[in-house]
Amino acid sequence: MRKHILLLLAAVLLPLAINAQGFVQAYIVDNDGPVTNIRNAPRGKVVATLPTDKSLVVTLLSAKGEWWKIDDVVDQYGDDEMEFVLRNSKTGYWIHRSLLWLGIAGDPAGALRATPSAKGKVIKIPAEPYFHPIALKGKWVKVVSTDGKCTGWIHRDRICFNPLTTCP
Repeated sequence: MRKHILLLLAAVLLPLAINAQGFVQAYIVDNDGPVTNIRNAPRGKVVATLPTDKSLVVTLLSAKGEWWKIDDVVDQYGDDEMEFVLRNSKTGYWIHRSLLWLGIAGDPAGALRATPSAKGKVIKIPAEPYFHPIALKGKWVKVVSTDGKCTGWIHRDRICFNPLTTCP
């Protein structure tokens, strides 16, 4: 019983600890088929697939155009939490930004800024505050709303990367 509690705590706290260290995470939303393709380069060869019926979270490493290089470990949230470890690429793992979603942790008021600064002009957030990542700059993530109508910057501490919660 104690081992199960420790494993559950680790599964909940580890992503928070990773995010606190400066990484940005996003969850995958792909409604185009049974799998999401992971490529070895932007528009490159498919080197892995991930199931679309799972709640999957990836760590964003860098952007190149509309493509994101991701870490080789993909976390699955929910009742059957596990990790997928990507293999078979010497050049990294890439996914298109349209498949990566971010939410806002807590009250969305003031979370979206015109510039990557707490002093930046506040941008009104759409009714459904979900975004695709565009770029990283320090502790800030440039995002565009999923409907494409709103662009701005969100501090990484305000990002909710867990698809199963609204984050505190």
